[in-house]
Amino acid sequence: MTDADPGREDVIPGRGQYTEDARRQRLTWLRERSGTALASLDGTALTARNLVGNVENFLGAVEVPVGLAGPLLFDGDAVRDSVVAPLATTEGALVASASRGARALTASGGVRTKVLSQRMTRAPVLEFADITAAHRFTTWLRERRGMLDEQVRLVSRHAVLIDVDPHQIGRYLHLRFVYETADAAGQNMTTAVTWQICRWLTDALADDDELRPRNLLLEGNLSGDKKATAGSMLAGRGTRVTAECRLHRDVVAAVLKTTPEAMVRSHTATVLGAQQAGMLGYGVNAANVVAALFVATGQDVACVHESGVSVFSVETDGDDLIATILLPNLVVGTVGGGTGLPHQRELLTLLGCAGAGGTRRFAEIVAGFALALDVSTLAAVVSGQFADAHQRLGRARRVEWLRPGDLDAALLQPVLAQGLGDPGLHVTRVTPGTRLAGDGISSELGALGERRKLTGLHPLTVNCTDGGGSATTLDLVAKVKSRGEEIVAGIARLFSLCGEDLAGAWDRWGADTEFTDAHRRELSVYRRTERALTDLLPRCHGLIEDEEREAYVILMERLWDEPPTWDGARIEDALRAIAPVHAHWLGREQELQAEGWLHHVPEPAHLAKARELWGALVRHAAAEAPEVVDTARRDVLLGLVEDCGYWTQELHTLPRTLVHNDFGPRNLAVRDGRIVAYDWELATVGVPQRDVVELLAFTVGPAVTSAEVDRFLAAHARAVAEESPRAAAIVDGCDWRQGYRLALRQFLTTRLALYAAGHTQREFAFLPRMAETAFRLWQLEENRDGE
Repeated sequence: MTDADPGREDVIPGRGQYTEDARRQRLTWLRERSGTALASLDGTALTARNLVGNVENFLGAVEVPVGLAGPLLFDGDAVRDSVVAPLATTEGALVASASRGARALTASGGVRTKVLSQRMTRAPVLEFADITAAHRFTTWLRERRGMLDEQVRLVSRHAVLIDVDPHQIGRYLHLRFVYETADAAGQNMTTAVTWQICRWLTDALADDDELRPRNLLLEGNLSGDKKATAGSMLAGRGTRVTAECRLHRDVVAAVLKTTPEAMVRSHTATVLGAQQAGMLGYGVNAANVVAALFVATGQDVACVHESGVSVFSVETDGDDLIATILLPNLVVGTVGGGTGLPHQRELLTLLGCAGAGGTRRFAEIVAGFALALDVSTLAAVVSGQFADAHQRLGRARRVEWLRPGDLDAALLQPVLAQGLGDPGLHVTRVTPGTRLAGDGISSELGALGERRKLTGLHPLTVNCTDGGGSATTLDLVAKVKSRGEEIVAGIARLFSLCGEDLAGAWDRWGADTEFTDAHRRELSVYRRTERALTDLLPRCHGLIEDEEREAYVILMERLWDEPPTWDGARIEDALRAIAPVHAHWLGREQELQAEGWLHHVPEPAHLAKARELWGALVRHAAAEAPEVVDTARRDVLLGLVEDCGYWTQELHTLPRTLVHNDFGPRNLAVRDGRIVAYDWELATVGVPQRDVVELLAFTVGPAVTSAEVDRFLAAHARAVAEESPRAAAIVDGCDWRQGYRLALRQFLTTRLALYAAGHTQREFAFLPRMAETAFRLWQLEENRDGE
């Protein structure tokens, strides 16, 4: 490590800031300070703003592989089904061994589990003038036991004070407060309530010189917090849970490759070794399952030390082997702390343990798999499989997804040769360019759903020679797309942090939204040959669609122009640019859908059927982001959602066409003075005014006037009508303004509501102004109706 510059303050930058910019500042600072590249920390799938309360000075993340162990059949109090456990570990053979033990237990009828108690302790220490005062205080406190419960209720609705156990050592009095803490692990909860009790008793004795303690520490180390202690093992700390199984002899032979007698003999020998070592309890390696499930589900990893203490035993009963395990100090919770992080919450949900009511089930699952692992490991030691298993299974697995290095000459040459129509083209070099500012919202959401493969925007400089031998250079962007299903899953993960109502609604309706098949849809758009469309698209140099590798790549030109200024003239330019697309398919929506290249298009009734989802989005946004959706806006949106069964029917009687469906400035550029539109993954069938609404919401600003809206609508209608006599007849034959009004309703209830709910977890810098503009557009239409 390099020496810090004594001339400046050496402090970690961005303290207390939960932003990607602050994370980047810390990474740069640490690189300069240490002289270490830290390349592996460049990217992270975690969003900084979602980590408040979980970590400080966020720098990056360490990826831990998660493997599936099981299934294991449970016959317990809180678990009575077959469970597959996600184990986060880098230790080869752990998952395989736990799975083997699970198979043996399941084949013999499963594992019986039972939670015996749930306790969390905090033990302050009070110093008195002498031993007499300390003893008298014990009596005084016992007489006021009921008042302690009152103090607990002032701080927590979930903590229940079960016992106060005094331990006097000379003039020091350690008070072991014992609580039940519902579904939270309870360390923070018990700290808060114990501190309240301590404040109360010092205030109550403020004027009593004989009983008042001289000094007080909130924790005197008697509770055994994050330490393996004999006291916690006997009295219990955390959840005390036990598991038992009866293994049939034929199963021990077939699955574990040994005999019950050999298992017992080995167990006896190892218990003697544990006694000589002074081991606390006796187990084989329960801590492995405890640690792996803790990491996977967001438990406090520092508690593995005490939680991994176990008492394991085996004995024969006739031809069978009975195995039991006790975990006396399993400190677990299913609410609070890291259990709310996306991966961890999802895995808790997988286990059926997420949220309130899940702790007993989770504790029994940990105990069951700990027993399965101990049985399997003991059998492996007995039969000589232990070392061999670690040697064979502790290696990496090959992954077939695209990786950054795969965008090379070998991959691109045949694609570019076909795309450019030059069979003789030869790619000599591919050089990665500087990463763009962002990968786009869809890519970010897709990465939440599946982080292990390459996605996003990747600038490339490609040196090649054409069929005639001339050298040329192409500046490309490889747009590597997430699958639509991954985008849906990413949104689900985001919404898993937003409460049960929204998460449940998305689970029920999200798969039928416009995001499904988005990866195929955009590639299909670039395959079209209609000039109305090709004139609007960026130049495409080739497409990759490899289902086996789940690789969907568009090789498009890199647009270097500066983002345009969106004044009135530029807005009209954009409307004229999209008009040929609208005109070409206007009124031909059935023909368009029958061709199949748009893949999944939500049915017209979907918006009304999914009103549960749109309402949940609005309510969540109003509760968590009132600066975007205040009470008045919430009422407007909920009213539109409530009535959507009526106005959507009218919407779908109007002439429809191919719409971009994300026609905003983030997806528009200017090339040689001409508008170019990219990011067509959400393209669908809709009224042409849908693209007008999106463009205006993002560009005109909240001071827009009714006259300006009239001008833009008229310019769009005129541009569509000028494309062909057929389009002109359709435009003249419908209420163009009413189509705009209905499209505005659709935009507000779906796209804006989706942005607003997502904004509560991932800040969209554009959203406040866009929302203000969109509601201004709505108010202008309401005022027009009232005139």
